Amino acid sequence: MVQQDVLDEIESDRLAVYAVWEPILKTDDEPSSRKAVILLPGKRVKHYWVHNQDVGELFQPAIDLAGEPAWDVYLVYEPGVKWTDDAPPKPGYFMHQLRGRLPDGRVLHGPMLRRQIEKRLDL
Repeated sequence: MVQQDVLDEIESDRLAVYAVWEPILKTDDEPSSRKAVILLPGKRVKHYWVHNQDVGELFQPAIDLAGEPAWDVYLVYEPGVKWTDDAPPKPGYFMHQLRGRLPDGRVLHGPMLRRQIEKRLDL
């Protein structure tokens, strides 16, 4: 969905995607994360594997999530936003696949995510 609705549709090199893979489910491990990179291919995508849930926990306050790490979330930042503090900045927009734990109006919808990104890139 994200690959088709966002990466295939937005050709701009100004789009940078950072995919962080971490162990959330029992089947999540580094070899599985290497296989998952095919879900988000391309030179604009940087993939990272972390051996714990530290990154997901770090992003909890940025999206007002409590009780579990931020995972299966899609954070959109304005061009030029820099991470200057210990905590990451709040995204300008986000979507998720954590039904019942984050706002229903932000459940992942590829075309809407693409429009939000295009708006920020002035496309």
